[in-house]
Amino acid sequence: MKRVVKKRTFKRSDDVPEYINPEKKSWGKETDDDVYTEEKNDSAGTKLTRLNKFISNAGVTARRKADELIFTGRVTVNMQTVTEPGTKVNPEKDVVKLDGEKIRPQTEFIYVVLFKPRGYVTTTHDDKGRPTVMDLIGLNTRLYPIGRLDYDTDGVLLLTNDGEFSNMMMHPRHKVFKTYFAKLDKPMEENDSKKLREGVMIDGRPTSRAKVRIIPNTGEQNIWISIHEGRNRQVRRMLETLGYLVQRLKRVEYARIGLDGLKPGEWRYMTPEEIADARKLATPKPPVFRKPEVVEEPEGEAPAKKEKKGKKGGKKKKKNKDKIKKAAAVQQPSSDSDVLESISKELENISEQISDNKE
Repeated sequence: MKRVVKKRTFKRSDDVPEYINPEKKSWGKETDDDVYTEEKNDSAGTKLTRLNKFISNAGVTARRKADELIFTGRVTVNMQTVTEPGTKVNPEKDVVKLDGEKIRPQTEFIYVVLFKPRGYVTTTHDDKGRPTVMDLIGLNTRLYPIGRLDYDTDGVLLLTNDGEFSNMMMHPRHKVFKTYFAKLDKPMEENDSKKLREGVMIDGRPTSRAKVRIIPNTGEQNIWISIHEGRNRQVRRMLETLGYLVQRLKRVEYARIGLDGLKPGEWRYMTPEEIADARKLATPKPPVFRKPEVVEEPEGEAPAKKEKKGKKGGKKKKKNKDKIKKAAAVQQPSSDSDVLESISKELENISEQISDNKE
């Protein structure tokens, strides 16, 4: 057994429930609650996993909900209650339980595309007895929706038991866009579409920039709008903030996955290509550094010498400026005595020329 100290490394993010405020932390000294025991790994190659990620990957729930379950003390690791989502666990040895029931790692992942019809709620169970999207899929495996669609909104809905994939698709930092078709009660003004592209205020904080395009030949009442956030009823509320009422809303794409060949209520498995492309969209791309082009000199010719230039024109400009200053100094004497001397010299020259002509 080894002694492990939990490190508090919270940052303000959407992963932390509203009732937790990590900024008001009174941490510092080590306490008894911050110490727990963990069995030493016998196999050197075993990779430890964050507790919230382990729960999510097991298909129990999304990672955000897993954080909430851990914070509220419903999760135990090796018979000890753990309230730190970043706790490292060994998936092969550690026993993780939720409300006393053992969580088993997921061995087979399933990815589904559903054409959600209107009149269904996006949840696994509804307390009001309304039909859920799970009623449309007759699989024995427990699947969880990736994000939500409103009761009155239809379109693309992805479902899976792969918690890591679900988190990649939903978390705003991955910037996976969802595209909607929206029919408005009045024409969209160009100034308002510009505001949507810059972000509007909802709940006291701005939304991320949206992609907006007015559909031509529709009286400017139909638009395409793409967002990568997932706030509650976000598209409707963004448009309502600008004074528009959404008469129809349909999600036509999620991570570039559409509804081709599907009718309302029908579903299909995602193809391996779709899964791979969706992962690529969620993976940040490394910056590209381009090397400067090397110009090859013709054989037998010496490389041309480059003129050295300083700031804003180089040495030549400086010399020209000095010449101009000197010329100006000659043309414009600096004092009255200099003016008198120059006039007297000119008079002497003129008188000498006159005397020479007489001779």
